[in-house]
Amino acid sequence: MAILGPEGVYQVSRASPVHLDMRTAYVDAPVARALGLHDGQVVQATAALRQDQLKLTLNEHVFNLPLSPYIKEGDVMQLRAHLLPTGQWTLQLLHTGRFAGVDPATGAPVPAQPSRLNTLLFQPGGFTALMSLMQPGMLESLLPAGSSALKERIKAQRLSMASLQPQTLRRWVLQHGKSGEASLAEGAPVESDVKALLRLIMADRARVGAMEGGDTEALQHAVDEAESAQLQAAQDWHKGELNLAFVIPFKDADPLEMRFERRGDQPGQPKNPLVVNMHTQSRVLGEVWLKTTISENAHVDLTMWALKEEVAAQARFNASELTYELESAGLVMGSFQVYNAARPDVKADRAPPPHGALIDTQA
Repeated sequence: MAILGPEGVYQVSRASPVHLDMRTAYVDAPVARALGLHDGQVVQATAALRQDQLKLTLNEHVFNLPLSPYIKEGDVMQLRAHLLPTGQWTLQLLHTGRFAGVDPATGAPVPAQPSRLNTLLFQPGGFTALMSLMQPGMLESLLPAGSSALKERIKAQRLSMASLQPQTLRRWVLQHGKSGEASLAEGAPVESDVKALLRLIMADRARVGAMEGGDTEALQHAVDEAESAQLQAAQDWHKGELNLAFVIPFKDADPLEMRFERRGDQPGQPKNPLVVNMHTQSRVLGEVWLKTTISENAHVDLTMWALKEEVAAQARFNASELTYELESAGLVMGSFQVYNAARPDVKADRAPPPHGALIDTQA
């Protein structure tokens, strides 16, 4: 399985801002809608002079925000959008994206262009928009009339939960574990890339003039989520770690988010296990999380969290049958823990940073 991204992606260092000064601008809901903001999105604004005062401009909207003394006209700032429980929005200053350059011929400042790659580095993890769009029939409903060929491509990429076999799932994962960019570099067609499919849908909607509204924003947000996950996978792969995440759509069930993770091995230390995390918000089973830890290529430990009590009870009842199925496949069941609760938000343990290193903190 190849996890490849655009050339040189792994060389881009993830910035580690320390938010000691929480500079925030408040945005009314109508303005947020006009800007197409979604919760957690990172946008870029430019510092510009307005009536002899330095302000931030974003798509012709002007915001008052306390700026540091070193920020000058033409500099690009990155801000994260947050939706408050009151319905109001805030734009929190993350850091200065880039300073404005100077034209050597005229000496005038040249505004820096926003960096999409830098924006994707700050994209919140997860697939909120993509999980919503991958509901059965959702993408098809966004297609304009006359898109029968694209509708067939959408159906062809969906699996069937009722007839799902291990070989089918394995083949699907292998196909989607390779990025569209890697396929293009090898001269292969990009048939199963979710980003290509979403962009084709947006192009079809643009052809008939259906570019306004929340549906187009949701499609773009889903593309951002997919590209951000791909960027993170490429960076981690270069560091010797596995971090592959994607959404599996079904014809007859709600989508499933799956993530493969493995920390890089250290000299003289036991090999780190492979962890497979699955998450779904099923309309039948409710919200379910499953964590599978595979060590020594055969030892399996399972942990399941289910919000519905009957689903958790059914999992405990079928534990012996699951053990038999794993043993038939040559695996050894270590432990199987089932919790009738939401999965706790546990951060991965990290080794202490070396002395003098720049670290990312949050309160």
